[in-house]
Amino acid sequence: MKVYQISGLGANGNAFRNLRLNDDFEQIYIPWLVPEKNESLTHYTERLLDIINPKEDFVLMGLSFGGIVAQEMNRFVHPKHTFLISTVKNRAEIPYLFKLSASINAHKLIPMSFLTSDRVFSYMMLRRLYYTNREKDNIDDIFEFKNKEYLRWSIHKIVNWEHSSSYQEENLTHIHGTKDIVFPINNIKNAINIEGGTHIMVMQKPKQISNEINNVLQSF
Repeated sequence: MKVYQISGLGANGNAFRNLRLNDDFEQIYIPWLVPEKNESLTHYTERLLDIINPKEDFVLMGLSFGGIVAQEMNRFVHPKHTFLISTVKNRAEIPYLFKLSASINAHKLIPMSFLTSDRVFSYMMLRRLYYTNREKDNIDDIFEFKNKEYLRWSIHKIVNWEHSSSYQEENLTHIHGTKDIVFPINNIKNAINIEGGTHIMVMQKPKQISNEINNVLQSF
């Protein structure tokens, strides 16, 4: 069975490379697209679905912003299961500062060059979000999609996202770290807690995350 994976903001499929899933499951990464002008998240998500064959059983897996996108995909397709990692399920789980930014559009003041430059401070901040081991991983191997329009559009969608009441995931597993600084655990409900897991625990604690995922997959 195919496991379609959507990574975090600007990240590629390498974010999932340390996961080891059961042999019967094939990991397939869904790459980001450049958003169209004034495109809604719903329409954007629908375009990402072109890679999925809805006539066969499949699993969705979303990391961070990819978790939001995976939930939006449930508007249009019916996966066997949806895994959410280091993300949020509704507006109540979104941090207060994100909500404040949405109300006053503070995020629009962030220069996109901050996220796309190679300056030391920017690099250090991205390393804190995406990985911490300088010797083993190059940030450019993970944070690959640096299109400014995509980044600006994505940040706006994240801080304004609210799960629609018009649909609901039927089979869902949320895995979240207790040390996540992007989406703090205090706001998260009904999740499998990973002690000491950060926002990028999928890379730092891959064995533990893989075990939790495989425990669910073996029931299929």
